[in-house]
Amino acid sequence: MEGLTLEFIYWSVRARSPKMLFFYERIYNRIKQLNSDLVYFNYVPTSPYVLPLYWRLSKTKTIVTAHDGNVKPSFHIPWLAKAVFNMAFSTKKYVNTFSDTERKLFLNTFNRAESFLIPLALKDFGPSNKNKRTDHIIFLFFGSIHSNKNLSLLIEAANNLYKKGIRGFKVSINGFANDWAVYEAKIECLEVFECDIRLHKNSEIPDLFSTSHYAVFPYKEMSQSGALKVAFNYNLPVIVSDLPGFTNEVKSGINGYVFKSDVVEDLERIMVERINNHAKEYPSIQERVINYNAENYATVVLSNKYLKMFNEVLSKQK
Repeated sequence: MEGLTLEFIYWSVRARSPKMLFFYERIYNRIKQLNSDLVYFNYVPTSPYVLPLYWRLSKTKTIVTAHDGNVKPSFHIPWLAKAVFNMAFSTKKYVNTFSDTERKLFLNTFNRAESFLIPLALKDFGPSNKNKRTDHIIFLFFGSIHSNKNLSLLIEAANNLYKKGIRGFKVSINGFANDWAVYEAKIECLEVFECDIRLHKNSEIPDLFSTSHYAVFPYKEMSQSGALKVAFNYNLPVIVSDLPGFTNEVKSGINGYVFKSDVVEDLERIMVERINNHAKEYPSIQERVINYNAENYATVVLSNKYLKMFNEVLSKQK
């Protein structure tokens, strides 16, 4: 790629007012001024104000991203997002997707696009000098709390295990919820739960993951999980429901464990196995997590995938 220019323009905006038309116009003018060999456009097109910019991006030298293969119910104004999603992606030739599940969903609608699958990188919030807790086995739930994340299932499982006489574990719930009272009412065995319900600072995340033993994702709906990549980054084995968005990357016994979605008995089974076999099996699975990360998410591994994608698109311009 010597002698070629790649331009990465990054911005983070949440505004949805008509004023954004002027902002997007400035972005387009900047792209046009640079006249780069490739433009990598990492933005979810769900606002109609981005369409004039999106439509004018060169079809032959622009790679756009599709983090979701289709519009999910959790999107802001789903019916509008779906219309924009369709109008935007139908004009694009090269698409970077990040999971096999979402890639297949995307190609079901936009089958003329050429797609490149590259997994999302690990999410690193810095080092921690904390060690794993030794007083209990910690099952961590982290992130914003919404109904699709199914925290109620984890609470139910923990209540049930404690009632059955299972000891030596804690469920640590950390995150922001608008309706925490709904979940708090489900907690019957107070001794089991450690709840810190607020928006956590990035600086708090390393210690939170480094002192826990397992990160639990009992979701009943998802496309991709940023918290999953945080758990991997801190070499934390995960416990996930068997949704395709998880099973694409979570290999049971390698970097985590998989239970049947929305089946509390199966989640209980996994938790009991981890509690009973912790001393014998935990060091080995943590080592396997480290090895899996090195093979799949190392910077050089992902960089080579991006370079291969860029080279392939560039070669088609000749």
